[in-house]
Amino acid sequence: MRRRDIVLTIILGSVSIAGFAQNVRGTIISAKDKQPIMFASVTLKESHLYAYTDKSGHFIIKNVPKGPTTVVVSCLGYASRTQTINFTGKDAVIDVTLDENDLKLGEAVVVAKRKRDDATTAYSINRTTLDNQQIINLGDISTLLPGGKSVNPSLMNDRRMSLRSASSERGNASFGTAVEVDGVRLNNNSATGESLGASTRALSASNIESVEIVSGIPSVEYGDLSNGIVKVNTRRGRSPFIIESSVNQHTRQLAVNKGFGAGKEGGVINLSLEHARSFSDAASPYTAYQRNAFSLNYLNVVMKNRLPLTLNVGVRGNIGGYNSKKDPDEQLENYAKKRDNGVSGNIRLNWQLNQLWLTSLQFIGAASYSNRRSETYTNASSASTQPYLHTLTEGYNIAEDYDKNPTANIILGPTGYWYVKGFNDSKPFNYSLKLKADWNHKFGSVRNLLMLGAEWTSTHNGGRGTYYDNLRYAPTWREYRYDAQPAMNNMAIYAEEKVSVPTAKGGLFELTAGLREDLTIIRHSKYPRVSSLSPRVNSRYVFFSGRKAWVSDLRLHAGWGKSVKLPSFQILYPSPSYRDMLAFSSTSDAQNRSYYAYYTYPSTTVSNPNLRWQYTHQYDAGIEVKTRIADINVSAFYNKTFRPYMATNIFTPFAYKYTTPSALQKSGIPVADRAFSVDQTTGVVTVTDVTGKRPAVTLPYEDRYTYVTNATYVNASTVSRYGLEWIIDFTQIRPLRTQVRLDGNYYHYKGMDHTLFADVPLGLHNRQSNGALYQYIGYYRGGSASSTNYTANAAAANGSVSSQANLNATVTTHIPKLRLIMALRVESSLYRYSRAKSSRGYIVENGQPNLEKPYDGKTRNQTVAVLPEYYSTWDNPAEKKPFYDTYLWARKNDRNLYNDLSQLIVRTNYPYMLNPDRVSAYWSANISVTKEIGDHVSLSFYANNFFNTLRRVHSSQTGLETSLFGSGYVPNFYYGLSLRLKL
Repeated sequence: MRRRDIVLTIILGSVSIAGFAQNVRGTIISAKDKQPIMFASVTLKESHLYAYTDKSGHFIIKNVPKGPTTVVVSCLGYASRTQTINFTGKDAVIDVTLDENDLKLGEAVVVAKRKRDDATTAYSINRTTLDNQQIINLGDISTLLPGGKSVNPSLMNDRRMSLRSASSERGNASFGTAVEVDGVRLNNNSATGESLGASTRALSASNIESVEIVSGIPSVEYGDLSNGIVKVNTRRGRSPFIIESSVNQHTRQLAVNKGFGAGKEGGVINLSLEHARSFSDAASPYTAYQRNAFSLNYLNVVMKNRLPLTLNVGVRGNIGGYNSKKDPDEQLENYAKKRDNGVSGNIRLNWQLNQLWLTSLQFIGAASYSNRRSETYTNASSASTQPYLHTLTEGYNIAEDYDKNPTANIILGPTGYWYVKGFNDSKPFNYSLKLKADWNHKFGSVRNLLMLGAEWTSTHNGGRGTYYDNLRYAPTWREYRYDAQPAMNNMAIYAEEKVSVPTAKGGLFELTAGLREDLTIIRHSKYPRVSSLSPRVNSRYVFFSGRKAWVSDLRLHAGWGKSVKLPSFQILYPSPSYRDMLAFSSTSDAQNRSYYAYYTYPSTTVSNPNLRWQYTHQYDAGIEVKTRIADINVSAFYNKTFRPYMATNIFTPFAYKYTTPSALQKSGIPVADRAFSVDQTTGVVTVTDVTGKRPAVTLPYEDRYTYVTNATYVNASTVSRYGLEWIIDFTQIRPLRTQVRLDGNYYHYKGMDHTLFADVPLGLHNRQSNGALYQYIGYYRGGSASSTNYTANAAAANGSVSSQANLNATVTTHIPKLRLIMALRVESSLYRYSRAKSSRGYIVENGQPNLEKPYDGKTRNQTVAVLPEYYSTWDNPAEKKPFYDTYLWARKNDRNLYNDLSQLIVRTNYPYMLNPDRVSAYWSANISVTKEIGDHVSLSFYANNFFNTLRRVHSSQTGLETSLFGSGYVPNFYYGLSLRLKL
């Protein structure tokens, strides 16, 4: 801050109380018109004391500790001011002049900026950056991080935040990335069909004032995460009407924001309204996602001059979703609709007591409700009747005509053409209560900050699940109500202490250590109480800062932490499955109707009592150096995720009776006169003569033996990630008003699974050598599924490794006199490597696995086969027999057994599948321009991949080349324009 902007006057006083030697007061005014600024915040960073200005721009902070303090003055619509002041024990007066936050200022940032005062790796993104990049979905901001790659903004893609990770990896990285808006968590734990991070596309991007991204070790205040946290701050304070409109090839957006003063001492009300609509095809913009977001917040401070109590009350929501109903290009009037409606409210109380025994007390209460009901309307047709099974109980059932028995367990479907309207009703509800106390004190020159807190969260889903409006047309389906599942409650307590110790020659050592205890409570479940402990430590050493030397600043930081991620409802309550085995099918009658009987074996939900919560050990270290020519920031990390969630199958033997259609030939009853029934317990089929002329006939049957499957979730093998992130900000070339930034990252992932699971690769309907249904189960060591949406299946690969190195160069020209920013960003991939790995395969020669040649991972273009480690039989499912020895014996002594066991061997589909894949280097370039016209109008334009590169890249896995166009490596050529008005 320039000296003329802050006038510091020391007023002699006589009050000194136990180290709290002075009060600090002052006035905050606008540089433009010299008028006082209301609701500007004045924060003393080290002591966490703060105040808001009144209608006259005045503020007062009492009992300020002696010593050097960083004073930060900020207000919505103004550029923040920071100054370090040494309070000597006398009352002080600080008068500050704030400039409006526009492009007349000397600094403008168009990418994420490293937070220098944090003891871990963290980045900040301000409103100017969001405007310049025209961010529409919060999930896209990761592209602004070191080494990030641009994506074309659209709400059609529901991208989720995922820090320090890549796609198609184990360990549920996005599920472990937490997102908070104004201190309130976006919770996705109650999702039943996914284990992903919270969706952010329903969140208005125009109402965001700043974003903080902690990719290092977060404070113990934050739980239920394993991969960092994103903290969003919305607009707070008085502001003019801000009208924003943006357009690109697939999105239209219009937003209005306003900060109102509510009387002299009535506080501030912030209102935000936004409409955004994205569509997939510009030529036919009917299938679209629509966002109608609103936000209302009230801020006030009472008892400003005594014990300031800050009150924040907010409500926000969205009405919108996906809809293809009006699309004339949809075939046969098919459509899909999905609501994305939601509302949330929160209240925040921050009481600054500033006493010797307690500095501040904060309470946060929040609740959210969402309606995510989806609707599908699908054309269906059939030339003959088909059975639709709805039974929920074990036993035999035969299809019945809907008109005769609409509640039958099996409905005989219609013939011809019809439409099926189905729904999936999901209504997540979450609430949380949080209480936190801070105690800040100085012991001589040592500063101490102690934080204690407690938190309660509850997650429930009040949805009905899947259902149909007309059971006449409902396909095979069973009701599974989400609202019948128990709520997941979590109680947490935490404590954290930060100690700052000045060292020689102006240095500083900081140590932050904390401990968090979570107790998860799920009544009426297999997981009644689960406890988890999360210790975290961060340290920072400032060797020197602000020196007048070639190297003016030098800082180091390092930290370690454990963070625990609670499971989603998908993992806690896997939906029950049903095994429906055809027991009988009749010949067609004159109306082309066939009657089917099925034996149904319902599989109740299998909760795994041995399931443990997923957690991650995070290591983070970095160095920051400021020189005369550049600011250099380098961070290194190593994350190891333990007990990641994985879905597996359980196979349970069962037998049923099957009656062949040929058995009807001996009944002697004409086709037109036949009526069928099945004994629900025994499965015996009886055919009767509806005319009564012939006696009923009991049909013969055969016993069949097979398995029923249940899905359950287990803890898989560990996953490791490590890498480097760097930012080099070169000093501005003043004659050109141009600054160059180099940023990039190196990232490595390894995920090898060694979990033992069961599978039948060719399916249970396959036949053995004797013609019977397949009756062997293989047990494999390590699966290939990388998502909890898929159960572990036998595959040649049981893991993968990948690495990448990215380098971006950003050239920013900022001309304050013209109020203009121009930025050119070149994004390059220098190294991209991936490989599927197999740790237990054999080389295939002459179509058969050579058990004397294990696959060592070094050879290329090899077909590889994998054998199960064990197998079991239908009549003895509990015994796991070694597969290898039995297979070798059967090859010489029992050809039928050998052929049957061979069905459990899996192999690569193509010889190149386990080859290493190195993709040659590639790049793309983006431009963005922002121009202010006077004080009221601002225009922004961007173009991604404006060279529209069609360069070809080489893949070492297949030896082929492919074009970058449409590859997903770089964005397609894309452009957009936005207009902002301040009225």
